[in-house]
Amino acid sequence: MLADVHSHLDQDPAAALARAGNNDVGIVLAAAMDLTTSRMNVSLAERYGQVKACIGVHPWRADLFTPETESAMAELIKKGKVTAISETGVDVMRRRSDDFRTELEPLPLEVQLEAFRAQVGLAVNRNLFLVVHDRGASKEILKVFDDFRDHSPRGIIHGFLGSVDEARQYRQRGFLISINKRNIPAINPVLETLALNEIVLETDSNEPARVGDVCETVASLKRVTKAEVVEATTENLKKLLETCL
Repeated sequence: MLADVHSHLDQDPAAALARAGNNDVGIVLAAAMDLTTSRMNVSLAERYGQVKACIGVHPWRADLFTPETESAMAELIKKGKVTAISETGVDVMRRRSDDFRTELEPLPLEVQLEAFRAQVGLAVNRNLFLVVHDRGASKEILKVFDDFRDHSPRGIIHGFLGSVDEARQYRQRGFLISINKRNIPAINPVLETLALNEIVLETDSNEPARVGDVCETVASLKRVTKAEVVEATTENLKKLLETCL
């Protein structure tokens, strides 16, 4: 059984999940961009057994994160369907408009960090893991993790695009490295250094059925079978999910 740890189910989710099921994708982590998509994900998890609901405010929309947003997220957690805060993080390289058509300047770093810190706090206080967006901000993100070291934040670095050393530092703090097909050419040297028990797979799309393509590419690059990648990466996610029980 395959698992997609980062999918945005905002376009005909019923059809997308049916296609995923037909392609042996048994676990789909539904990532949020804001409070609206957070609520949608909880609703999807209530309807579909393969969906694990994630809630969060994306760094591109960190200016929307308020105390009221945090309170609303806490109320969603009480429904019992939320497994992770996703996605959250810091992006100092780019930002897109809400319709994803226009490139914008990144939001101020402190605005992003304030929202990120609050969401890390929410995760550790509610026994959830994190799915973290890092674009050019590993130093800042690692510092936040270290500020919370007594609470042992855990989770996944999604769509990893960092260096070998950055991957090592995230792994030292217990975070899995998530691989998507789009980013593989840029991180081949990193992927070579990572064992199968250190990675998970994602599509970062509204089509989780395609995670099988990611799996095949990783298997080819790691010179192992697709079955080995499926078994290891799904087990890695299952172990993380078990920490939320």
